[in-house]
Amino acid sequence: MKFYNLLNHRVELDKKSFLNAVNAQKPIGITIDGEIVEGEKESLPPRPYIFAGRPKSLTGSAVAKATPLAKILGENYDVADEGSKIVISAEKAWEEIVEANMPWHHYIDAGGEGITEFNDKRLDDIIWYSCEFGINYREVAEFLEENMEGTVLCIEIEEPYRFNGCAFIDEIDKAADAAFDFVRSELKKRIDEGRIDLDDLESEEEQALRYFGLIG
Repeated sequence: MKFYNLLNHRVELDKKSFLNAVNAQKPIGITIDGEIVEGEKESLPPRPYIFAGRPKSLTGSAVAKATPLAKILGENYDVADEGSKIVISAEKAWEEIVEANMPWHHYIDAGGEGITEFNDKRLDDIIWYSCEFGINYREVAEFLEENMEGTVLCIEIEEPYRFNGCAFIDEIDKAADAAFDFVRSELKKRIDEGRIDLDDLESEEEQALRYFGLIG
């Protein structure tokens, strides 16, 4: 999966297209690749967005002041005019990014809590059973990040270390198959090495091994 650290990644857009979208005063989404998609958040196609909503007005109105270009997407975004390009920095807009992607991200990796669920039932079911043997969300997510195609929008700070991530998997069915095989292989290895005693299982552990097809 491809990681975009928003601490140092800037999103570039075509200037004319961006200004046309702002002046139209309609809701839009802006993808991590700099594409502008028109529509309310609920109707946007599932892609990694750094912004979803209605830009403020550059010209203002009788009831609202004009907004400078730098803050046209909101206080936590920095927008700069660089000739033929508009460049957006979103390092301070993490909450807005999570909200923009809420309908279709596959998991959130929050700094204090880590990953608490997958936004896909089959992946979440795999963890439901694998956690009986200590294989948790983070371990499966790391496998997916290393082996699957997709995108992770993140804020990663080295000192003191902090990480927040929002992940999108390109082929979710393929990812679920791979995650199932990954966990099954790990559990089989533990059985073969004697680290899982099939004669001394709790009922939840038996259910988990049946789920992975390792006992009858």
